[in-house]
Amino acid sequence: MADRHVLLIGWRPDAVAALRRLGAEVTCVLAAHELDARGDLLDDAHTVVARDPCATEPTLAALERHGLSADRFDVVTSQFEYSLVNAAVVGGPRSPAGIRQALLLRDKELQKRRVRAARLPVADSAQVTRPADLLALDRPRGVLKPLDLSTGRGMRTWSSDAERIRIAETLADSPTPGPWLAESWVDGEELHVDGVVRHGEVRFVSVGRYLQNPLAAQRGGLRGSLAEHPERRRGLYDHAREFAGRVMSALDHRDGVFHLEVYEQADGRWVFGECGGRLGGGSLDVLVRLQHGVDLHEEWARAVLALPPGPPAVPAATTFGHVFLAADGPERGRPADAEIAARDGVRHVASQPPPAGPLSSTTPARRFPATAVVEGKDTAHADDRVRALATWFSGRCATPTRKEPS
Repeated sequence: MADRHVLLIGWRPDAVAALRRLGAEVTCVLAAHELDARGDLLDDAHTVVARDPCATEPTLAALERHGLSADRFDVVTSQFEYSLVNAAVVGGPRSPAGIRQALLLRDKELQKRRVRAARLPVADSAQVTRPADLLALDRPRGVLKPLDLSTGRGMRTWSSDAERIRIAETLADSPTPGPWLAESWVDGEELHVDGVVRHGEVRFVSVGRYLQNPLAAQRGGLRGSLAEHPERRRGLYDHAREFAGRVMSALDHRDGVFHLEVYEQADGRWVFGECGGRLGGGSLDVLVRLQHGVDLHEEWARAVLALPPGPPAVPAATTFGHVFLAADGPERGRPADAEIAARDGVRHVASQPPPAGPLSSTTPARRFPATAVVEGKDTAHADDRVRALATWFSGRCATPTRKEPS
């Protein structure tokens, strides 16, 4: 394949590396605070600095100042969720995803309309544009969420009419601007299905079970998941492929990767939560690579460059889990990555820089300085090791109690 010149909107170092391994020349639109993170991946000639790479006007202006236009590139794309629509607008016919398709992978209400029309189970929902809309809802339990944020940012829940009314009364002062989506509460364990779709066919899935449902984790619980082993849960994987295929068809997502969240009911039925045309966060990409032998970054890059998919999955005999390591107080005594890596079963550690730019004001107060992937001989063993690691890390990050002078 002759070299193709790709404009990547939004800084994603793994995406840059994957595209370059496949022979592409990459120019990246990124924010000023991301310049120092480039390392040896990109030089100044292949770097375009925009005030906000998620917004179209700053991106187009930055390209113009750099003497470039989208027409100069073979492909215009993004691996960052918040700049996906911008890449579709800027790239036009050079973007693998059209504008409508990108919107379906971003806007929660549009998603649920399409999934509901495909006759898949999904929570009842209503758009809330002003406090009166929430006050008028007749739902005893529910969730209020921004239409286009992820990982629990800006979400609030209620379990009584009094709590719903209190949320409505504070909407005008919310740091997350509306409109919002109000959903009925869905019981069940939350799972995530990460996979690859090519030419409309789901070619690979990885099923993970959250340590705690993400909304509970935002209130101080464990944030992470355990992989379900494909050879021990074949029925579950067959269901995941079928369900994901129907979702991809409903959302018109034909080529790329996806991160799909579902609720598993007591009777085994799945209820659609939401879906992104992206990789999962934290170290989930490493978990998938170690568990299944599939590099989701490379599969994403192959789809972008219209190359055939990579080799089929070859599952490991063991089971892997990943976890966000939380620090609830100042990071005094925060263990070094090498010390974390020496703990039982740890196979990967990555430091997490604090959010900056557009995400900094919508990030939950709890901090996650690092993520890790842990291996166990089976699910129960991996679970024990993940929880032990999270407890140890949190204890090491705790602020020492100050002794009063006698």
